[in-house]
Amino acid sequence: MEVIKGSSMMIKTARTLIEDGWSFVQDEFDVIISAENKFTGEAVSFPSIGNLKRWLYEKALSY
Repeated sequence: MEVIKGSSMMIKTARTLIEDGWSFVQDEFDVIISAENKFTGEAVSFPSIGNLKRWLYEKALSY
């Protein structure tokens, strides 16, 4: 994944998650479809953009 640019809450949360060991998998349309934490092995898939947004929002609240 290239450098993430922007200043929205979602972008800031994604940056923080990457620093904490999360990696994101994107499809051929550059849409994030899953995330995995390389330290804990936790993995999450996102069947829709709404699921991704909700997951990022919940993660942001936990920081």
